[in-house]
Amino acid sequence: MDLEILRNLGLSGNEIKVYLTLLQTGQTTTGPLVKKTGIPSSKIYHVLDGLTEKGLVGYLVHGGMKKFRPNRPIVLRHLLDIRENELGALKKELESALPYLEKEFHAEKSDYKVELLEGTRGIKTVYDIALGLMESGEEMYTIGYPLLASEIFNAYFREYHDRIAKKGLRAKILYDYDTWFSKKREPRPHADQRYLPKNVRTPAFIHIFRDYVGIMVVTGGQKLSILIKNKEVADSYLQYFLLLWKLGKKTA
Repeated sequence: MDLEILRNLGLSGNEIKVYLTLLQTGQTTTGPLVKKTGIPSSKIYHVLDGLTEKGLVGYLVHGGMKKFRPNRPIVLRHLLDIRENELGALKKELESALPYLEKEFHAEKSDYKVELLEGTRGIKTVYDIALGLMESGEEMYTIGYPLLASEIFNAYFREYHDRIAKKGLRAKILYDYDTWFSKKREPRPHADQRYLPKNVRTPAFIHIFRDYVGIMVVTGGQKLSILIKNKEVADSYLQYFLLLWKLGKKTA
Protein backbone atom coordinates (compact mmCIF):
# COMPACT_ATOMS: atom_id res chain seq x y z
CA MET A 1 0.00 0.00 0.00
CA ASP A 2 1.20 3.50 -0.81
CA LEU A 3 1.35 5.29 2.55
CA GLU A 4 1.46 8.73 0.93
CA ILE A 5 -2.34 8.93 1.01
CA LEU A 6 -2.29 8.64 4.80
CA ARG A 7 0.39 11.32 5.06
CA ASN A 8 -1.68 13.58 2.80
CA LEU A 9 -4.63 13.10 5.14
CA GLY A 10 -2.56 14.51 7.98
CA LEU A 11 -1.17 11.43 9.74
CA SER A 12 2.40 11.53 11.02
CA GLY A 13 4.85 8.71 10.38
CA ASN A 14 4.37 7.29 13.90
CA GLU A 15 0.59 7.57 13.63
CA ILE A 16 0.68 5.55 10.41
CA LYS A 17 2.82 2.86 12.05
CA VAL A 18 0.50 2.54 15.06
CA TYR A 19 -2.73 2.62 13.04
CA LEU A 20 -1.57 -0.07 10.58
CA THR A 21 -0.34 -2.20 13.48
CA LEU A 22 -3.71 -1.93 15.20
CA LEU A 23 -5.48 -2.88 11.96
CA GLN A 24 -3.36 -6.04 11.85
CA THR A 25 -3.47 -7.00 15.54
CA GLY A 26 -6.84 -5.67 16.65
CA GLN A 27 -7.46 -4.63 20.26
CA THR A 28 -4.28 -4.45 22.33
CA THR A 29 -2.42 -2.64 25.08
CA THR A 30 0.49 -0.29 24.58
CA GLY A 31 3.13 -2.95 25.29
CA PRO A 32 2.71 -4.89 22.02
CA LEU A 33 2.42 -1.61 20.10
CA VAL A 34 5.76 -0.41 21.46
CA LYS A 35 7.37 -3.74 20.58
CA LYS A 36 5.98 -3.98 17.03
CA THR A 37 6.33 -0.32 16.00
CA GLY A 38 9.60 0.50 17.74
CA ILE A 39 8.08 3.70 19.12
CA PRO A 40 9.30 4.39 22.69
CA SER A 41 6.78 3.94 25.48
CA SER A 42 7.35 7.60 26.39
CA LYS A 43 5.84 8.63 23.04
CA ILE A 44 3.25 5.93 22.35
CA TYR A 45 0.44 7.62 24.32
CA HIS A 46 1.01 10.89 22.49
CA VAL A 47 0.65 9.04 19.17
CA LEU A 48 -2.49 7.22 20.35
CA ASP A 49 -4.00 10.50 21.56
CA GLY A 50 -3.47 11.96 18.08
CA LEU A 51 -5.16 8.98 16.43
CA THR A 52 -8.02 9.17 18.94
CA GLU A 53 -8.58 12.85 18.15
CA LYS A 54 -8.74 11.97 14.45
CA GLY A 55 -11.36 9.32 15.16
CA LEU A 56 -9.18 6.45 13.96
CA VAL A 57 -8.63 4.77 17.34
CA GLY A 58 -10.86 4.02 20.32
CA TYR A 59 -10.20 2.32 23.63
CA LEU A 60 -11.80 0.31 26.41
CA VAL A 61 -10.77 0.10 30.06
CA HIS A 62 -10.90 -3.49 31.31
CA GLY A 63 -9.63 -4.52 34.70
CA GLY A 64 -7.96 -1.16 35.14
CA MET A 65 -6.05 -1.64 31.89
CA LYS A 66 -6.61 0.53 28.82
CA LYS A 67 -6.88 -1.43 25.57
CA PHE A 68 -6.80 0.34 22.22
CA ARG A 69 -8.61 -0.75 19.07
CA PRO A 70 -8.75 0.60 15.51
CA ASN A 71 -11.93 2.15 14.19
CA ARG A 72 -13.16 1.29 10.71
CA PRO A 73 -10.95 2.74 7.94
CA ILE A 74 -14.01 4.44 6.43
CA VAL A 75 -13.41 7.11 9.09
CA LEU A 76 -10.57 8.30 6.83
CA ARG A 77 -13.22 9.87 4.61
CA HIS A 78 -13.98 12.24 7.46
CA LEU A 79 -10.34 13.36 7.45
CA LEU A 80 -10.63 13.98 3.72
CA ASP A 81 -13.73 16.10 4.27
CA ILE A 82 -11.86 18.12 6.89
CA ARG A 83 -8.90 18.60 4.51
CA GLU A 84 -11.23 19.69 1.66
CA ASN A 85 -12.92 22.22 3.94
CA GLU A 86 -9.54 23.56 5.04
CA LEU A 87 -8.36 23.85 1.44
CA GLY A 88 -11.61 25.59 0.47
CA ALA A 89 -11.14 28.16 3.22
CA LEU A 90 -7.47 28.57 2.30
CA LYS A 91 -8.39 29.12 -1.35
CA LYS A 92 -10.83 31.89 -0.38
CA GLU A 93 -8.18 33.56 1.76
CA LEU A 94 -5.66 33.34 -1.07
CA GLU A 95 -8.05 34.78 -3.65
CA SER A 96 -8.78 37.63 -1.26
CA ALA A 97 -5.07 38.31 -0.69
CA LEU A 98 -3.87 37.97 -4.31
CA PRO A 99 -4.95 41.44 -5.55
CA TYR A 100 -2.97 43.11 -2.76
CA LEU A 101 0.06 40.86 -3.27
CA GLU A 102 0.03 41.41 -7.05
CA LYS A 103 -0.17 45.18 -6.49
CA GLU A 104 2.80 45.02 -4.12
CA PHE A 105 4.75 42.87 -6.57
CA HIS A 106 4.38 45.34 -9.44
CA ALA A 107 4.94 48.32 -7.17
CA GLU A 108 8.16 46.98 -5.64
CA LYS A 109 9.57 45.16 -8.67
CA SER A 110 8.40 47.21 -11.62
CA ASP A 111 11.97 47.16 -12.96
CA TYR A 112 11.87 43.39 -13.38
CA LYS A 113 11.68 42.68 -17.12
CA VAL A 114 12.62 39.00 -17.30
CA GLU A 115 11.64 36.05 -15.11
CA LEU A 116 12.80 32.45 -15.33
CA LEU A 117 10.24 29.91 -14.15
CA GLU A 118 11.32 26.28 -13.94
CA GLY A 119 9.37 23.05 -14.30
CA THR A 120 5.86 22.32 -15.53
CA ARG A 121 4.47 24.52 -12.74
CA GLY A 122 6.47 27.45 -14.11
CA ILE A 123 5.00 26.99 -17.59
CA LYS A 124 1.48 26.86 -16.16
CA THR A 125 2.25 30.03 -14.20
CA VAL A 126 2.88 31.97 -17.43
CA TYR A 127 -0.57 31.03 -18.69
CA ASP A 128 -2.17 31.75 -15.32
CA ILE A 129 -0.58 35.22 -15.34
CA ALA A 130 -2.01 35.86 -18.79
CA LEU A 131 -5.48 34.83 -17.69
CA GLY A 132 -5.26 36.99 -14.58
CA LEU A 133 -4.11 40.15 -16.42
CA MET A 134 -6.29 40.05 -19.51
CA GLU A 135 -9.83 41.39 -19.72
CA SER A 136 -12.87 40.37 -21.73
CA GLY A 137 -12.44 40.93 -25.46
CA GLU A 138 -8.63 40.81 -25.42
CA GLU A 139 -6.71 38.27 -27.48
CA MET A 140 -3.73 36.02 -26.78
CA TYR A 141 -1.49 34.30 -29.32
CA THR A 142 0.46 31.03 -29.24
CA ILE A 143 3.13 29.98 -31.73
CA GLY A 144 3.75 26.26 -31.90
CA TYR A 145 2.81 23.52 -29.48
CA PRO A 146 5.13 20.49 -29.60
CA LEU A 147 3.80 16.97 -29.22
CA LEU A 148 5.57 16.34 -25.91
CA ALA A 149 3.99 19.47 -24.42
CA SER A 150 0.58 18.34 -25.64
CA GLU A 151 1.00 15.05 -23.82
CA ILE A 152 2.17 16.68 -20.58
CA PHE A 153 -0.27 19.60 -20.44
CA ASN A 154 -3.35 18.06 -22.07
CA ALA A 155 -5.57 18.14 -18.96
CA TYR A 156 -4.35 21.61 -17.93
CA PHE A 157 -5.06 23.23 -21.31
CA ARG A 158 -8.49 21.61 -21.61
CA GLU A 159 -9.43 23.35 -18.37
CA TYR A 160 -7.56 26.51 -19.42
CA HIS A 161 -9.68 26.88 -22.56
CA ASP A 162 -12.83 26.64 -20.44
CA ARG A 163 -11.45 29.48 -18.31
CA ILE A 164 -10.62 31.55 -21.41
CA ALA A 165 -14.15 31.17 -22.75
CA LYS A 166 -15.71 31.94 -19.38
CA LYS A 167 -13.71 35.18 -19.10
CA GLY A 168 -14.65 36.27 -22.62
CA LEU A 169 -11.13 36.20 -24.05
CA ARG A 170 -10.04 35.27 -27.57
CA ALA A 171 -7.11 33.11 -28.67
CA LYS A 172 -5.21 32.43 -31.87
CA ILE A 173 -3.18 29.21 -31.76
CA LEU A 174 -0.67 27.78 -34.22
CA TYR A 175 -0.10 24.08 -33.51
CA ASP A 176 2.78 21.93 -34.66
CA TYR A 177 1.67 19.65 -37.49
CA ASP A 178 2.28 16.42 -35.53
CA THR A 179 0.55 17.81 -32.47
CA TRP A 180 -2.59 18.81 -34.35
CA PHE A 181 -3.01 15.37 -35.90
CA SER A 182 -2.05 13.41 -32.76
CA LYS A 183 -5.68 13.23 -31.66
CA LYS A 184 -9.18 14.38 -32.52
CA ARG A 185 -9.43 18.15 -32.02
CA GLU A 186 -12.61 19.74 -30.79
CA PRO A 187 -13.86 23.11 -32.09
CA ARG A 188 -13.45 26.03 -29.72
CA PRO A 189 -15.72 29.01 -30.45
CA HIS A 190 -13.40 31.38 -28.58
CA ALA A 191 -10.27 30.28 -30.47
CA ASP A 192 -9.00 30.43 -34.06
CA GLN A 193 -6.82 27.36 -34.58
CA ARG A 194 -4.37 26.56 -37.35
CA TYR A 195 -1.45 24.16 -37.75
CA LEU A 196 2.03 24.79 -39.12
CA PRO A 197 3.44 23.09 -42.23
CA LYS A 198 4.80 19.60 -41.65
CA ASN A 199 8.45 20.64 -41.93
CA VAL A 200 8.16 23.37 -39.25
CA ARG A 201 8.83 22.18 -35.71
CA THR A 202 8.84 24.18 -32.48
CA PRO A 203 10.54 22.53 -29.47
CA ALA A 204 9.97 25.88 -27.77
CA PHE A 205 6.51 27.42 -27.97
CA ILE A 206 5.71 31.08 -27.54
CA HIS A 207 2.76 32.75 -25.81
CA ILE A 208 2.09 36.44 -26.47
CA PHE A 209 -0.33 38.58 -24.44
CA ARG A 210 -0.46 42.31 -23.78
CA ASP A 211 3.16 43.47 -23.32
CA TYR A 212 4.38 40.00 -22.37
CA VAL A 213 6.09 37.15 -24.18
CA GLY A 214 6.41 33.71 -22.63
CA ILE A 215 8.95 31.34 -24.19
CA MET A 216 8.37 27.75 -23.04
CA VAL A 217 10.96 25.00 -23.51
CA VAL A 218 9.75 21.42 -23.18
CA THR A 219 12.17 18.57 -23.85
CA GLY A 220 12.71 15.19 -22.26
CA GLY A 221 15.24 16.62 -19.82
CA GLN A 222 14.22 20.26 -19.45
CA LYS A 223 11.03 22.17 -18.78
CA LEU A 224 11.20 25.91 -18.20
CA SER A 225 9.73 29.22 -19.29
CA ILE A 226 11.15 32.69 -19.78
CA LEU A 227 8.65 35.50 -19.24
CA ILE A 228 9.57 38.86 -20.78
CA LYS A 229 7.66 42.07 -20.12
CA ASN A 230 8.52 44.59 -22.81
CA LYS A 231 6.16 46.21 -25.31
CA GLU A 232 8.71 46.37 -28.13
CA VAL A 233 9.61 42.71 -27.71
CA ALA A 234 5.95 41.69 -27.50
CA ASP A 235 5.13 43.70 -30.66
CA SER A 236 8.00 42.09 -32.57
CA TYR A 237 6.88 38.59 -31.58
CA LEU A 238 3.33 39.47 -32.58
CA GLN A 239 4.57 40.42 -36.05
CA TYR A 240 6.40 37.08 -36.17
CA PHE A 241 3.17 35.35 -35.19
CA LEU A 242 1.15 37.13 -37.89
CA LEU A 243 3.69 36.10 -40.52
CA LEU A 244 3.50 32.45 -39.49
CA TRP A 245 -0.30 32.70 -39.21
CA LYS A 246 -0.46 33.26 -42.95
CA LEU A 247 1.50 30.04 -43.48
CA GLY A 248 -0.72 28.06 -41.13
CA LYS A 249 -3.34 25.66 -42.44
CA LYS A 250 -6.90 26.41 -41.45
CA THR A 251 -8.66 23.74 -39.41
CA ALA A 252 -12.16 22.49 -40.11
